[in-house]
Amino acid sequence: MFTLAIPVMFMLVGFAVDTGWAYYRQEAAHTAAESAALAAVVAAGGAYTCGSGSPTVVCQSATACPSTISASSSNFYIACQYAQTNGFAVSSGGNQNVLVAANATSPPPAVSGVATSYWVTVTVAEVVPQTFSAILGKPTTTVSAQSTAAAFPSGSGGGCIYVLSPSGSGVTMSGTASISSGCGIYVDSSSSAAVLLSGSPSITASGGASIDIVGNVTKSGSPTISPAPTIGAPVAPDPLASMNPPSNWEDYPSCIVTGPLVGSGSSSTTISPPSTDGNCLVSSSIVMSGSASVSFASGFYVLEGGVTDSGSGSFTGTGVTFYLPTDGISMSGTGDINISAPTSGTWQGIAIYQDRSNSSSDTLSGGVNQNINGVIYLPKGSLTFSGGSGTSGTTTTLVVNTVTFSGNTYIKNAAASPYGPPGSSAIALIE
Repeated sequence: MFTLAIPVMFMLVGFAVDTGWAYYRQEAAHTAAESAALAAVVAAGGAYTCGSGSPTVVCQSATACPSTISASSSNFYIACQYAQTNGFAVSSGGNQNVLVAANATSPPPAVSGVATSYWVTVTVAEVVPQTFSAILGKPTTTVSAQSTAAAFPSGSGGGCIYVLSPSGSGVTMSGTASISSGCGIYVDSSSSAAVLLSGSPSITASGGASIDIVGNVTKSGSPTISPAPTIGAPVAPDPLASMNPPSNWEDYPSCIVTGPLVGSGSSSTTISPPSTDGNCLVSSSIVMSGSASVSFASGFYVLEGGVTDSGSGSFTGTGVTFYLPTDGISMSGTGDINISAPTSGTWQGIAIYQDRSNSSSDTLSGGVNQNINGVIYLPKGSLTFSGGSGTSGTTTTLVVNTVTFSGNTYIKNAAASPYGPPGSSAIALIE
């Protein structure tokens, strides 16, 4: 019996070895495709006009890299060079192939529902010889990987509201709550209740914007959605996935030396970065009640203790970015909330950035007195949000894990300044 089983055992071992090697080569192909796609978009230099620039920005259908790659006369050859550096060259025994497609159209064919200024798709394939499995009559197998990188248009990144949670209710509304967006709503949950509506709430996208939902809508009562949403839409990727959190923020100079900042009565406090680089660590919690007010000078603030504002005072800052590493922000008072993000520099366009490991719940419900000009980025946070009026609206982009809209919320435009280095669009992998 043992002797009879030996051939079967060797075939099973051989199958495991061949499968493992093919998987390893596919992962290598994926790495090569990602690096090549990103390099080609970065090399385009921000102009994104077909046939222009140095190196030349190419717009083409899937084209094979040549066996001999010339100098970097176009970003097509740069993509080929990066694939070759990662071990995939067309001349490698005729077993490898690299295809590069690119264009300034939107959206890219590989990923629908995403507004882009320019995209590059790289497909890497390899014929992998089999060892033991060749006994079964299959001497080779083919592995392949595809990746798409894109530059997002300045000013919007494709829409005003991104809800990233892949499951459960991404958007929840009840009663008479309403949300109006001038540039799109994207809900990534695949749940049948990805958008959960009860009572008579309303969701409106104006100006030709769309409402894209991966899952479906669950309704009770008489809610309204206009225009009709796209059900079963593709997942919209995090438009700020390439944004890195600040490093060594624990070493930033302190804005407040001792104790929590507690504002009550009619007190007024101004906070400024003590350093020339504009970075500041607020290690204490900020708690406001009564008519107390806090204002921030331009700068980058790490709010390690979070913020609680339940009063009627004001919370203001121009040219500010608030980073929340471990705690959340709760503003539910009746006072003015006026925050505008920097218009230049490393953190341009970012008003609130909650770390990707921070799942704290947040509340921004200042009603008509709330005006946040910039991106509110809470990729793991649950947000309760209302603000803006039907006449002026807010200039905000929401990128959140889940959101509950309460009251009347009017988002007129996307954040005025996109995240990214000054003068450039954000670049990220989207496939």
